[in-house]
Amino acid sequence: MNLLMVLSVLARRRALRGHERWSRERLLAYQARQLDRARAFAYARSPFYREHHRGLERAPLAALPPLSKKTLMGRFDDVVTDRSLRRADVEAYLATLRDNARLGGRYWVSSTSGSSGLKCLVPSTDAEWASVIAGYARANEWAGVRAGLTRRTTMAVVSSASAWHQSSRVAATVQSPFVRNVRFDAAAPLGEVAAGLDALQPEVLVAYASMLRVLAEEQLRGRLHIRPRAVNCSSEVLTGEARALATRAWGVAPFNVYAATETGGIGAECRLHTGLHVFEDLVVIEPVDEHDRPVPDGVAGDKLLVSVLSARTLPLLRYELTDRVRLATRTCPCGLPFRLIEAVEGRTDDLLQLPGRDGGTITVHPIAVHRALDDVAAGGWQVREEQDRLRVLIARPGAGFSGERVAASLAAALEAAGAAPVGVSVEVVDDIPAGAAGKRPLVVARRR
Repeated sequence: MNLLMVLSVLARRRALRGHERWSRERLLAYQARQLDRARAFAYARSPFYREHHRGLERAPLAALPPLSKKTLMGRFDDVVTDRSLRRADVEAYLATLRDNARLGGRYWVSSTSGSSGLKCLVPSTDAEWASVIAGYARANEWAGVRAGLTRRTTMAVVSSASAWHQSSRVAATVQSPFVRNVRFDAAAPLGEVAAGLDALQPEVLVAYASMLRVLAEEQLRGRLHIRPRAVNCSSEVLTGEARALATRAWGVAPFNVYAATETGGIGAECRLHTGLHVFEDLVVIEPVDEHDRPVPDGVAGDKLLVSVLSARTLPLLRYELTDRVRLATRTCPCGLPFRLIEAVEGRTDDLLQLPGRDGGTITVHPIAVHRALDDVAAGGWQVREEQDRLRVLIARPGAGFSGERVAASLAAALEAAGAAPVGVSVEVVDDIPAGAAGKRPLVVARRR
């Protein structure tokens, strides 16, 4: 982490800390001003937004058309405000990214995994990236983690190890004399992850919610021996059972964080664990139904529209996330001026329970499956766990498709994660079947 980025993050976090002492009225006035500035910048520099919002430049936010990931990526070259940025160049840069180098020496670029069938590319300037990191620092501070000039913190992050993943980029950026950040691949064999954590003895543990539950079970069974003073989880729904297991395992309640690659931090829990406080000085969120109509507090929307107040390179105004979010009807007694999210329902991939190489059953995180199948040129894919095999559905594969290669790639990825050899069949279909909620999960585990 270079000195200028350190100073920028510290200054941004200090400003955000001041917002936490504001009145609700002052916060909303600030949010409105920042939203006006974000819209004005987009209209001045983005050909797409001039077209997308034509005639609506002075309309209220709720009157603006939403922006889907498909539209965003299909019109990427027109959405971005730097006219020299091109999607093809960004994709070529990410394809060879192995370290924390910036695109053209200027842009920090993160990418979604493509679990919905389409990857989203998010370039950020130093100022935008500092805002993203400061938002995550806020979540850590609320969890009791505060690194600084006189306090070095050792943090273990169990998630994706891909260089383009936002958590990897954040971790590499904050690596400094103040923060030692060690990443563990959630797709690696569990014993390997546990051994690494035992050797590190992190003060702070950060993991996907599903992985947190697995690690808590390992701790309770005596196969993991760490004593973190703070535990954070994100990226998936934190169930009550997983929260209880983690609390039993480490004696501290885990703090839930809600974020997305496109938006950065959206919300986090305070010390009272009453819900997720929305970062309303960084984003505007709107839970809506399938027809983009607002849903009342206490009711989960079919999707979430997010406007990112600091986004300038890739403006995001009413950007669609497929999460089902339910705003609380109550306030939190902690004194923070932010609204509460009562629940986030979605973005949950099923974990596979497979026979292990050394006997017994192992849990395989969906990252191992994603890694094997994300690059398959097709209209979608899904892995379904059946009685004695895994059935892979491939929708509308492209030229050169080979079911044998797909099966071999998945089998190898599962074995690398510690699974015993498992039968894999591949079936070409017209479309991936949707579940009861209308979603098409990548991994459908067999219910036991």
